[in-house]
Amino acid sequence: MGHLLDERLVILDADVKTAEEAIHLMASRLEELGYVRPGYGDMVCEREKTFPTGLPGKTMAIALPHTNPDLVNKAAIGVIVPKESVPFKMMGAPDADATLDVKLIMPLVIKDPNTQLSLLKAMMNVIQDGELLEHIRASHDKAEIISSLQMLEEASD
Repeated sequence: MGHLLDERLVILDADVKTAEEAIHLMASRLEELGYVRPGYGDMVCEREKTFPTGLPGKTMAIALPHTNPDLVNKAAIGVIVPKESVPFKMMGAPDADATLDVKLIMPLVIKDPNTQLSLLKAMMNVIQDGELLEHIRASHDKAEIISSLQMLEEASD
């Protein structure tokens, strides 16, 4: 599947206030770098309305916005560390309006639906690792963040 992690897809201290702003920030970077085609950000936002991606992590809430592969050229995983927490609706919540204050956003750009399950399993390990989440959130070094998420590359092979 190739490399999923790319320092150019790590955005630190992002000045985003809503899920839509965060999704469009990453979508424009992904488009600029050739990972996705125009319209990808809108597709992710639409999917987020019906299938929210906010999850309560071990030490902080995290969101994994993604959509189907129609407009994907190349698979990737992004990392957005927002300045302030961003409200995302909670995945699978019985109350459709339940929101989480998300402190780490990791957009998943999935090209091959067959690898989605192994990638999501690997992401669950990240979400359950409170120390790792804190480390990523506190880091100001993109290379260090990529290095600390290396197990996601292995899950996609």
